[in-house]
Amino acid sequence: MQQTPATNADMPSVSPALDGPILAIDAAGHACSVALWQHQAVAAAEHRAMSHGQAAELLPMIDRVMHEANLDLRQVAAVAVAVGPGGFTGLRIGLATARGLGLAIGCPVIGISSFQAMAAHLLGPVLPADGGDILVALDSRRVEPYLAWLAPDLSFRRPPKLLNLDEIATLLAEPAIGAICGDAMQGLAAQIPAAWQRFAGDNTAAAIARLATDPARRFILPADPHYLRPPDISQPKVAG
Repeated sequence: MQQTPATNADMPSVSPALDGPILAIDAAGHACSVALWQHQAVAAAEHRAMSHGQAAELLPMIDRVMHEANLDLRQVAAVAVAVGPGGFTGLRIGLATARGLGLAIGCPVIGISSFQAMAAHLLGPVLPADGGDILVALDSRRVEPYLAWLAPDLSFRRPPKLLNLDEIATLLAEPAIGAICGDAMQGLAAQIPAAWQRFAGDNTAAAIARLATDPARRFILPADPHYLRPPDISQPKVAG
């Protein structure tokens, strides 16, 4: 069943105030990324481009990051994870890993939207306060991308969704939007207004950790997958 997209304004805070290292995981997009956040900075991180193979790479990446930071997993105060949208398999691997670690450590597991993490990563370590609105385009593995319209503080103007071509054209004409980022914006290149700023790059776990520690708790979501469309699989027919 397709989920109704949630935005941060819909959700109450789902974890206590965080005091300690944050382990962040992202396997939802075209990369596998892990970061250890401590004292308001990245203590260690690893990022590797990949569309497949996250199941084999993610846990060794976590081990290396923890070793580099000279910390034990039992010292982690929370695990933050990208909740999508993104590739079905990578998204599930990231969420399952985060939940398993949270259960083993006994710490909260925090969900962060891939849209907001992408924008936070590409726009730098300080969230914009007075710039224009931002369009985030994420690869849906189809012609049409997932799109989210964000305010300068990265809050959602509207619930994100998979748009058809007419809806995309309407959104690209919005005068309030002045920038675009994401791993699917290349497919929109011919339609993007020339005056818009364009930011290219991959999501990183460091941005997820930074959003998870926002003092106002603006970006917190439950650690549940946000698909925005059903997966490309066929359900078996029920005999009867």
